[in-house]
Amino acid sequence: MIVAQDFRMTPELRKRLLFAFYLPSALFSLAWAVLIPVLPVYASELTNEYFIVGIILSATAIGRVVGSIPSSFLLNRAGIKNTLITGTVVTLIPVLALFFVRNLPLTVALLFVVGIGLSIFGIARHTYVSVVIPLEIRGRAISLLGGVFRTGLFIGPIIGGWVGGTFGLPSAFLAFFAIGILALLSVMRFMRNLEANVHEKSDDIPETVSFVKMVNENRGIITAAGLGQWLVSVTREGWRVLIPLYAANVLGLEIETIGLVMGIGAAFDMIFFPVSGFLMDKFGRKWAIVPSFVLQGIGIALILLAGNAFALTVFAAFIGFGNGLSSGTMMTTGADLAPVDNRSQFLSLWHFIGDMGAVSGPMVVGAVAQAFVIQMSITSIAGAGFAAALLFAFFVPETLKRRKTKPAT
Repeated sequence: MIVAQDFRMTPELRKRLLFAFYLPSALFSLAWAVLIPVLPVYASELTNEYFIVGIILSATAIGRVVGSIPSSFLLNRAGIKNTLITGTVVTLIPVLALFFVRNLPLTVALLFVVGIGLSIFGIARHTYVSVVIPLEIRGRAISLLGGVFRTGLFIGPIIGGWVGGTFGLPSAFLAFFAIGILALLSVMRFMRNLEANVHEKSDDIPETVSFVKMVNENRGIITAAGLGQWLVSVTREGWRVLIPLYAANVLGLEIETIGLVMGIGAAFDMIFFPVSGFLMDKFGRKWAIVPSFVLQGIGIALILLAGNAFALTVFAAFIGFGNGLSSGTMMTTGADLAPVDNRSQFLSLWHFIGDMGAVSGPMVVGAVAQAFVIQMSITSIAGAGFAAALLFAFFVPETLKRRKTKPAT
């Protein structure tokens, strides 16, 4: 493996980043986005209980939680490239199996394994960009990654809606698999296998002990920023489930229309990612995070007023605009906070917390809708957005300022 300190931002590295990092990230984002309009409707066909739908839609996020912490150990032993390849393979095998399955428990189990693979892939990708991107341009570089995600989220739902409507909902899993294979080939061909961490201060410390030590040393920031990260994930995952469910079950829209609504929302999300990078690197991370989640909270609440497809599309676009302003903010904040000698372990924990929020979002939607009505779920997710904005505004330190005044050693 190649030691992280050997890398500098050279033209060769920029070219390699394009094909080894941004391209597979774009493909994986596109693959996942194909399922966005399909999964909630697919889950609704397996059961008419909102709470069970929430469990189905949370299965992938639960898998991400389970895969988060072990990912750091895999990174330390296998390196970043091999970990990315492992995560991709673990994701694609159950996705292919989902095409052939119409059984509720098996569907949940396969989506759970998909989540483990996505976790391994995502943490390895985050570690890679944390290693090779200097602090001074990190906000813009990671917001570009956020823009790559959002490009996939723009195109993917439209493809998913068309594939699901034309060939049947399970066909979206085949589309995911085909796109994922392209991402796998890109990583295998272009990425070099970096070490995840600067060498440990004491190489004979067991990893489990080192992980506990890292948590103890960073307990305060993990508590405050971690809660903010959790609320951010609840908000983002919540509205991505709410819109298709509201569209299908309240407005009675077809899957093609739902895909178009989500795609238009994602287009506004995609357009504004450069603004996020500029704000983060010029003024600080909070200048992107706080306005973003205030706007998302407002947009989610406005779903309550949507009486037709046009109104829902307008509100989805507003939410997308708000989310676009936070493009890459959580990855950038996590990269800023990660100690250089325990980077993979900190980022694994950071993803674990975010994935717990991703689990909670669909489950909150399902549980509240089951106990009351889906409109109450909308109120709950909007509240999570406002809470995230308040927490980052008043309780989480500005990480750009923190790193400038107290550089890593």
